[in-house]
Amino acid sequence: MRYDLAAMYAQRRPRKRTVAFREISLPATLASDLYASVYGLVIREWEQGLSAINAEYERSHSELTTDAAPELSGVVVSVEAGINRLLVTLRLRLERWAARVEAAQRAKWAATVKRSTGLDISAMVGPADVRKPLSVVVENNVALVRSVSDQTRDRITSSVMRGLSEKKVPREVAKEIREAVGMGRRRALNIASDQLSKASETLNEERRRQAGLSIWEWVSSHKVNYRAEHAARDGKRYSDDPADGAPPPNDRPGQLPFCGCTSRAVLSLDGEF
Repeated sequence: MRYDLAAMYAQRRPRKRTVAFREISLPATLASDLYASVYGLVIREWEQGLSAINAEYERSHSELTTDAAPELSGVVVSVEAGINRLLVTLRLRLERWAARVEAAQRAKWAATVKRSTGLDISAMVGPADVRKPLSVVVENNVALVRSVSDQTRDRITSSVMRGLSEKKVPREVAKEIREAVGMGRRRALNIASDQLSKASETLNEERRRQAGLSIWEWVSSHKVNYRAEHAARDGKRYSDDPADGAPPPNDRPGQLPFCGCTSRAVLSLDGEF
């Protein structure tokens, strides 16, 4: 705990003994930024490599060469080599994105505390407070970017090798590998959105802990494809303090894949829910 928000609030002798803060949601443009500045660059590399892969497949198909498979694999490997060079710079891009997410969440957290309690905590919170959880966010995304690229590579390789084996016409194989890149793009877009939700909720939890607040309320995402058990938790309150006897579920808001649920902090001067 960096500061005791409940004690600071109590000093104001408020009439309201329990405060439920507004949930913090970050703009979807941050997810778009993540895709454009990181994931989309990898997808673009594969898109740009398709012409060379298609050309080599067409040559192999027309000449019926015995060394077609190794040469096609070589073209795919050369495209992947360019992506591996790109990955070196992506960590810095991810760190910059995480810094923007942190700044946006911090500003909203300070604003909701000010609105609900009249207290100005802006000087008490900063980016250094959440360096460790943000580094985890960055590392998770580094792994996910590699996963998106690897999966796209595997699908492309599978299509061209199967095409050689089955003597498919180049047009058909070209369509398949375009679809492989399209699948990678859709997955990357979904991941970018999900990673914003996860980063936001990670920061929500950390800011709550720093303020000495253990009680929080589940806020359902109300998505079309929601988890019924998550929707049932909407509005329910939990505590990270075992002494309160209201332990949170094993899967916390935003933790499961593509869960858009979040939490909002609750300040209780009497320890009541």
